[in-house]
Formats: sequence, structure tokens, C-alpha cells
Amino acid sequence: MKKRISLETAALVLLLRLMLTSSHSQAAIGNAECSGDILTRYQTAASAWATIITERASWLFWMLLVTISMVWTFGLMALRRADIGEFFAEFLRFTVFTGFFWWLLMNGPAFATSIISSLKQIGSEASGLRDVLSPSGIVDIGFHIFYRALDESTLRLPIDSMTGIIMAAVILIILALVSINMVLLLVSGWILAYAGIFFLGFGGSRWTSEIAINYYRTVLGVAISLFAMVLLVGIGKTFLDDYYRHMSMGLNLKEMGVMMVVSIILLVLVDKIPPMLSSIVGSGAGGNRQSWRRCRNCNCRSRDRGRHWHDDGFSHQCGRGSIRY
Repeated sequence: MKKRISLETAALVLLLRLMLTSSHSQAAIGNAECSGDILTRYQTAASAWATIITERASWLFWMLLVTISMVWTFGLMALRRADIGEFFAEFLRFTVFTGFFWWLLMNGPAFATSIISSLKQIGSEASGLRDVLSPSGIVDIGFHIFYRALDESTLRLPIDSMTGIIMAAVILIILALVSINMVLLLVSGWILAYAGIFFLGFGGSRWTSEIAINYYRTVLGVAISLFAMVLLVGIGKTFLDDYYRHMSMGLNLKEMGVMMVVSIILLVLVDKIPPMLSSIVGSGAGGNRQSWRRCRNCNCRSRDRGRHWHDDGFSHQCGRGSIRY
């Protein structure tokens, strides 16, 4: 019975070794090109959206919102017979307001990409990296550990070899999740920069201009999240590189366990800290949940005050905070 189990274990190890060794020859396609190719494709596709979306946002800005706002503003002034000085003062405010938000609309993609790229560059320089950190930089360490486990596996120690391969695979998956989080933020930034500019079209009216402001607030939130992630991944990559260089040449399960713990810590930090920093601006990645809670609590307090005032013969309008007798 024991002999049969040993033969089955040895056959399984041999099969895994043959399968994974064949994939090792295609490593250049699997790890070096995968994330970079994905990012390049998304960036190219997103940049192609800018022209058509800018045209639609411009139509929303001028033909709809600016027209409605102009008719409403100057129509009311005509009805109340405002003097020429008041008319020119309002015209100046209207022109400055419209021109400012039109300038934000036309330069939206450039401003958004500049904000994201600048904070990413600052994070790379602060973490001591010579080049801008890419998602493939952290997952490459996982591939190196995984390939070393495959190379050091032997049929003489099937249990140890299988355990080492499994632990190396877990490390690879964890570091891949870290890389995926960075890819997610980068793709989110490009979609905001090139597709989200439609929301800048709402800057044509003072009633909807807050939507355009929230666009830049969201871009800043994503940029801060990416800034924090580059800092954390840059520090984590330094630790992992140092641990990997000091690993013994053979298959050491204790060292693999240490690498696994370090990878898990890095994944948790990447998941928790960037949303916390981005919540400072009130939106962006991770900031929406806190904003929703604050808004919900505010609405609850407003309803409570409304019930109290209604009992005294007043009516409270939630949202504007005005009182109607």
C-alpha cells in the first residue's frame, strides 16, 4: 500500500514538473509581457475615446446647459428691469464662470493624466526606485520564486517538493493580486481621463457645476491611491528582493514560509492604506463609502429636525435647509 502511494506521488510530481517546465520556456510571454501588454492595450483604447466624448461633452456644455443658464439668468433680470450696471456685472460673472469650466473641459484629459502621472512619479522617487514602478515589477519576484521551486524539486523528496511548489504558487498568486490592484488603479485613471471627461460638460450651468468639480476630485482620489500603492509596493519590492537574494540555493520551506508571510502583509497593506488616503479628498477609490455614510447620517439628522419643526407648525425642506411657514 505504501509503495503504491509513493509511486502515485512520484508520478504526480513528475507530471507537474513536465507541465510547468514546458511553461517555463514560455516565461517571456507569461510574465514579462502580460501586464505590460494589457496596460498598453487599455491605454491605447482609452485614448481613442477622447475625441468623440469631448464632442458630446461640448454639445452638452454649450447647446444645453449654457443656453438654459443664460436664458434663465438674463431673462429674470429683464423681468425685474435690472439696470445696465447690474446687467454688465452679471454678464461678467457669467462669462468668467463659463470660460473657466470650458477651459477645464478642453484640458480635461491632459490635466487628469498629468495629475496621475505626477503622483505616480513622486511615489516612485520617494520609494527609492530609479524607474517608475510597473505592475510587472512585483509579480516578477513571484515568478522567480516559483521557477526556483520547480528547478529545485526532486523525485527523491516528493512531499517536500510538492509542498515547496504549492507554497511558491501561493506566493505567486498573492503577488499577482498586488499587481492586479495596481493595474486596476491605472486602468481606472485612464478611463477617468478619457471617458470621464463627459462629466465636465455639466460645468456649463451653476446648478450642475458640482458634477464637474467632483470629476477632478475623483481623479485626485485615484491619483492619491496610486501614489500610496507605488510607495507601498516599492518598499515591499525592496524587501522581497532582499529576501530573495538571501535565499539558499536549495528548496528551503522555512524561507518559503517567510516569503509567503511578507507577501500577505504587502497584499493587506495595499488593500487598506490607499483607500484611507484617498478618502481625504472625499471621493475616489475607497472614499465613496465614507462619503455615503456621512451623507446618510446627515439625511437622518435632517429628517429628525423636520419632524420636530413640523410639530411646531413649521415645515423643513431637506437638502436646501430652508424653512417654509
